[in-house]
Amino acid sequence: MTVEPDWLPPMLTLPGTWDKIVSDLYAIFDKDFKQGKPKFQHYMVWWNQRVSSGQHYEEGFYHLISRVDKNSGERIPDFRRAERLPWCAPIITYSNDSAVKVWDYLEGQGQLRTYVWLEYGDYCIILEKLRHHVQAVAMLVTAFHVDGPSRRRSLRNKLAKRVL
Repeated sequence: MTVEPDWLPPMLTLPGTWDKIVSDLYAIFDKDFKQGKPKFQHYMVWWNQRVSSGQHYEEGFYHLISRVDKNSGERIPDFRRAERLPWCAPIITYSNDSAVKVWDYLEGQGQLRTYVWLEYGDYCIILEKLRHHVQAVAMLVTAFHVDGPSRRRSLRNKLAKRVL
């Protein structure tokens, strides 16, 4: 059993309405990503900054606190993701720690994505490394709670089939 890293902040409790929770979560996102500007290895971390019609915050933020409903195709609250939001930037920053598994995996659609998995906390972050002009960036694709044995098995299979 892996020990909880000392750099990992506590998980959140999420009382109140979803609108209040989202506002509080965005304050964390702003502090950790917009103000904190974390780096993954030597890559600047970016996220999708598009704000969809009718939304208040960036798409990249919503991908850290919600998931797609399989029936409606709409994004819905995912409290297990949301309560772990304070972990996202520190895991990226401390991705060289032995508690974090990091690997590149070639997705079925041909994108090379980087998985950053804190197995201890059942939390996984997916990044995509890009070149932007002369700068290397890591696009924050999503992060999620690893919710159950089939999800863990899928991540372990991707780890076993990683790009070396």
